[in-house]
Amino acid sequence: MNSPSLFSLVFTRMLLCCLLLTSGHASAKTLVLAQIGDRPKKDFRQLRPMADAMVQVLAPFGYDQADVQIYPDRPQLENAIREGRVHWITETPLTAARLYQQQLATPIARKRKRRQHAYQSLIYVRADSPIQTLSDLTGQLIALEHRNSFSSYFLPLMALRDAGLSSVHLETPRQAVPADKVGYAFSRNERNNLLWVDKGIAAAGALNDGDWQTPGRLPAKLLQNMRIIHHSALYPRAFELLTDNLEPEARQALQQALLALDPSKDSQLLMQYENSSHITPLGPHDLQQLRSLDVETLP
Repeated sequence: MNSPSLFSLVFTRMLLCCLLLTSGHASAKTLVLAQIGDRPKKDFRQLRPMADAMVQVLAPFGYDQADVQIYPDRPQLENAIREGRVHWITETPLTAARLYQQQLATPIARKRKRRQHAYQSLIYVRADSPIQTLSDLTGQLIALEHRNSFSSYFLPLMALRDAGLSSVHLETPRQAVPADKVGYAFSRNERNNLLWVDKGIAAAGALNDGDWQTPGRLPAKLLQNMRIIHHSALYPRAFELLTDNLEPEARQALQQALLALDPSKDSQLLMQYENSSHITPLGPHDLQQLRSLDVETLP
């Protein structure tokens, strides 16, 4: 007979311990898990099972249902937090850093997503390109995915800035790039990013190492024709964050339940959660790393 998972034991214990403390809750409440995304149906499907599981943990605190909200951009997510409509966020380091620095949410755990506990940004060119260094990108176009991407927007632009280069956003990849700047346009996804470079639409592109190394994610024949010219530092793949809209006792219960998820016994639930495999405590330097990201320098 299989023994219960640590998550099940923690849930049962918290339920029994909290019933006496919270029996006075008269009105039911909805737990809201949020994320920024441009694929609301897909993102909703990936987040809903975890939200439904965790609301059971918060039943003693008056929460009887869960909801998932996908926001198209950061300002709308931030407004929802300020208005008290979001309790829990799962996001990349870019959004996590912005929310943490603005004191809108606090990171409470790391998420191992798509088999990555940490990841880095790669800037690449065609293998036959004369471009050898970031400085050679002056007057050229680099393909970035979208404005909310950490590995294919924030980190590449920070790399260009640190190399002493000035960047400018172009509405389309066909616009002329100023001779003294590096132009960037949004490819929307990693496949287009690679195709733009392969077809010569962009001189360079930016992907994360998971996109590059995971078999089947991108066409292997195209990757073989590319050459990496820059590696960023490693950063946590994703964070779980909680807002002050959740009561302190409920925050603690949710954090404990997330960390109690067992990679073996709760593997199906974790896999549904954006192809995750583990939720782990914060590392000793994670919060400092988020504080140090210069997120306000980018448009």
